[in-house]
Amino acid sequence: MNVVYASNENYVRHMAASMVSLFEKNRKSKWLTVYVFSIGITGESKERLNAMAGRYGREICWTELGDIREQFDFGIDTGGFDISTMARLFVGRLLPEQVKRVLYLDCDTIVARPLKGLWNWDLGGNVLGAVMEPTIYRMVKEKIALGEQDAYVNAGVLLMDLEQWRESKVEARLMNFYREKGGSLFACDQDIINGVLKGRICFLPPCYNFFTNYRYFSYRELVRQSKAYRAVGRRALMKAKKSPVIIHYAGDERPWIAGNCNHYRKAYEEALALTPWAGTPKEQGREAYMLAYHLMNYLTVVCPPVRRLISKNLGMQVVNARKGRGAGGRNTGEEKNETPENQPGKNRPGENGKIQIDVLLAAYQGAAYIEEQLDSILAQTVAGVRILISDDGSFDGTRGILEHYRQEYPDRVVLCHRKKTGRFKDRDGQVPAPAMNFFWLLSQTKADYVLFSDQDDVWASQKVEKLLKKMQEHERENKPMLVFSDMEVVDASLQQLSPSFFAYGQCRPDRTSFSEILTENPVSGGTLMMNRALAELAANPPGACFMHDWWVALCASCFGVISYVPEPLSQYRQHGHNVLGARNTGSMKDLRERASRQKQVEENYRRMFQQAAAFGKRFGRSLDASQRRVLHEFLSLPGKTVPGRLKSIMKYRFTKSSWLQTLAQCVTIPKEY
Repeated sequence: MNVVYASNENYVRHMAASMVSLFEKNRKSKWLTVYVFSIGITGESKERLNAMAGRYGREICWTELGDIREQFDFGIDTGGFDISTMARLFVGRLLPEQVKRVLYLDCDTIVARPLKGLWNWDLGGNVLGAVMEPTIYRMVKEKIALGEQDAYVNAGVLLMDLEQWRESKVEARLMNFYREKGGSLFACDQDIINGVLKGRICFLPPCYNFFTNYRYFSYRELVRQSKAYRAVGRRALMKAKKSPVIIHYAGDERPWIAGNCNHYRKAYEEALALTPWAGTPKEQGREAYMLAYHLMNYLTVVCPPVRRLISKNLGMQVVNARKGRGAGGRNTGEEKNETPENQPGKNRPGENGKIQIDVLLAAYQGAAYIEEQLDSILAQTVAGVRILISDDGSFDGTRGILEHYRQEYPDRVVLCHRKKTGRFKDRDGQVPAPAMNFFWLLSQTKADYVLFSDQDDVWASQKVEKLLKKMQEHERENKPMLVFSDMEVVDASLQQLSPSFFAYGQCRPDRTSFSEILTENPVSGGTLMMNRALAELAANPPGACFMHDWWVALCASCFGVISYVPEPLSQYRQHGHNVLGARNTGSMKDLRERASRQKQVEENYRRMFQQAAAFGKRFGRSLDASQRRVLHEFLSLPGKTVPGRLKSIMKYRFTKSSWLQTLAQCVTIPKEY
């Protein structure tokens, strides 16, 4: 039997507990070889593990990976999960060619029974075997193009057919998929495996990867959360609860945390006692949280809707908080083992060692509302935010208002009106005037972080603070980064029309891959913050663009990272003079309205394709092979038949937020642009 682990030094004691349970429960196995992908495990720890394995007559084969980021030819954002988990993606290349089958185990697993049955499991010609995880967030599945009926598996236990893995060139496919997603997915390698190997996964019984918190879920509740779980069967779940083969501590109730009341915690404690790390004290300070979590488990038994409600409203907040502590596996409580140059929050200080933040406001005929917006920006909780304003020739009193604010706040309000010469002159039909005004402002700032502002919105006082916090959580040195948020949709008098811009427009903020943003932009300019690297990348006006925010989002999706704050941080005012405005898209009513303005819709498509062509002209040599292929296929859509367009749209994910819009674009795209 071949078993592989991946770990860093912070998680080595948990791997030791898992490994000793493997040795204990499989004493009768004639051969058992353990491979460990090490990410900086110390020599002392390796010696202790080797000695432990020697007591059982077993051997550990070590592969030192160092910085896993070097395995990727593009930037990656693990979202707080420990990067060591990514090692499983390279198992086909890292293990010897003679290894044809391997069992991958996360370090936070305990083997409770012999693995002979699992090792000999018939995969039915599939690349790997894994256990379903029906409680995964819906948005995670949607991001990797899994439908509601599709099963999603947990990658903590993987039985892998390495012959098929290598022959099918799975690693290359995984890398291409991750690159297309901008190197950023919620569950990192687990999402990649699910997205790429759909239809090539054998679903194993839950006893072979039993998540401890599933003890409190009924079969009916798990089926309710994922209809695909019907294939598992009630008896298989009951058997797993009573007699799991592999226990996976995948929830927040980690057995090494003080106050944990997990039903299966003793299995870990007994295993740890057999390792060189026996007696290691438990982590303190989270006892109250552990008690609350355990009470929630019992609520799951008594009233499942309460658990669903908590998960829906607080689940992602808890996950994000946990990301700040890092992870050695999936959802752990260990600190991250990042090298200094890869740590998030490495901000480039401006003058005097302080972070500089500029808000760029492009104004035109904004006298009616611009004062409210300026006041809201000046009231931000982050000190020293500067406003750079370019008025594009207003004659309604806007310039007088701006001059008043400049005099009132000389250190915080800077007027630098666009000079319409050279590359910043008007280009009707190619770059809209408001977009050119913003590109001009981008050329005038050298701030570490930059935000766009519409003249008629109103910002929440903590908007800059919250976007900056999100930026610092995920930012990597010299890596282009964009963060954006939701908005509250209001009327001219700030009365609410919808609490969410994305709900109002039926737009999905998680659609941020290169192929998705080529087709549809979820990033509204007035909601975004970008770092210096992205500002420099996007500052030069393109040959053509639909709008400035779409161009910036394209740059970020292709060369950087995009992250989202699921909270309305501004009021998006709807009135009779919006340049674009919010629309309730995707409905039959909207489609009928679009049909009545067919010429405008076709013109919008032409602008979209002209923007993509300009992007290729500007950055073509910097794109990798996968990105060039995506861009080429996108630009080929106008020349295809309707069936041909639909085929390409589905294959390369040029879909829109709704299926009605996706189908409509197959017909509406003009033949030339």
